[in-house]
Amino acid sequence: MKMKHLILLLTVLVLGLIAAPDAPEAAAQGTNLLQNPGFDGPFDDRGAANSWVRWHRESSADQFGDCTNGYFKRPTWGQATDFVYDGGSAQYIGNNWDTWSAGMWQNVTVTPGSTYRFSFWARGYGSMDSTDPSFTGLNMGIRAGIDPDGSGLWSDGDVVWSAPGNAHDQWVQFSVEATAVGSTITVFTSANWAVPGVNQCYKFLNTYFDAASLVEVGPPPTNTPPPPPPTAVPPAATLAPVATATPEFTPTPQPTPTDAPSPTPEPPPGGRVCVNAFDDRNANGQQDADEGYMGGVTFTVASTELMVGQAISSGTDEPFCFEGVPPGSYQVTQLAPGRLEMTTAASATIAVEENKTVGLAFGSRLRVTGISNTDTSSPDTVASAAQLPTPLPTMPASAPVAAEGGANMAVVGGFIAIGVAVVLLGGLLFALLRRQTG
Repeated sequence: MKMKHLILLLTVLVLGLIAAPDAPEAAAQGTNLLQNPGFDGPFDDRGAANSWVRWHRESSADQFGDCTNGYFKRPTWGQATDFVYDGGSAQYIGNNWDTWSAGMWQNVTVTPGSTYRFSFWARGYGSMDSTDPSFTGLNMGIRAGIDPDGSGLWSDGDVVWSAPGNAHDQWVQFSVEATAVGSTITVFTSANWAVPGVNQCYKFLNTYFDAASLVEVGPPPTNTPPPPPPTAVPPAATLAPVATATPEFTPTPQPTPTDAPSPTPEPPPGGRVCVNAFDDRNANGQQDADEGYMGGVTFTVASTELMVGQAISSGTDEPFCFEGVPPGSYQVTQLAPGRLEMTTAASATIAVEENKTVGLAFGSRLRVTGISNTDTSSPDTVASAAQLPTPLPTMPASAPVAAEGGANMAVVGGFIAIGVAVVLLGGLLFALLRRQTG
């Protein structure tokens, strides 16, 4: 009987060792600090999900009806069960015919000085007929927001907003990062269907929010100097014609009509914005001669009225260039994946001019455990980008990958322990069977 008990104990040990390698991955996901992140019931009599609070903008009554002014009329909130990303329900906000700007908010207790990422999934529908797909020409203006000092006011100037985006007939994740000033921060979901100068008064103007999360992504910063701004790089190309020396005149035969050169394609109107990411291993904010390029960094170019687009760095010296950007002021932001820490400011404001190129290079490096080289105390260093539904460039296989040497050694050790346990268990089973047959 004792032999059987020993065999049972070893079997449990082997099963535990087999399951153990999954534990670090689960722990690395972080703890969701939100209450009712799935917008599940119960909903109050005004249509707000439990633990969430409504907010909205509202214009004066004399502005209602003039769709080209982009007025704000209070929408309707409610529980949605027809469009759900995860769980039993989602938060619905919408209007018929009248444009609106509104969302939900929640206060959360946090650690002062730590950096947090707020994310949620959203889906939108705008159409004249419920049987038609969502009209992609409509602007939903969906954004994620964090107020670092927890005022609970969407209009607070300290709120850090992600770039606005759309989610026509599909679920799209939006996220933003900010550093807590005190022990409370406020998170906001937001949609804005009111666009000045555009008629967006459609019969159905609906937005759905679901599967929100708030996780800590960085401890309080150490006493390090603030990060330098992104490095301005020489433009990859210029759209303006380049003057060349005029050669001496030599008579040439008059060309026939068939010899006429093909017309040169005109460059798209506007300017160009070229961005790239470099591997700033020494975290000095400059790309030194022995430092290469970083892949997997997401760039967003947007203004308060226009979302130009997103791109992902390829890990090569070839920057990504946004062509035909209308002249004006824009914010260029970088969003580094979790394995990286930024060594330059996360965003920069640029001025785009006709036929001119603006080049920026953002620095980051593999995250050093327990050390933060990024001071995100300034609002200009914490804005991140929403994930838009438009296709993004694919990150090449040559992009740098974070070193995982410690995790690999743990896995190897686990497999060795499993092998030893299996050999011991096999020996005991053989001995037991031999004893019974004898």
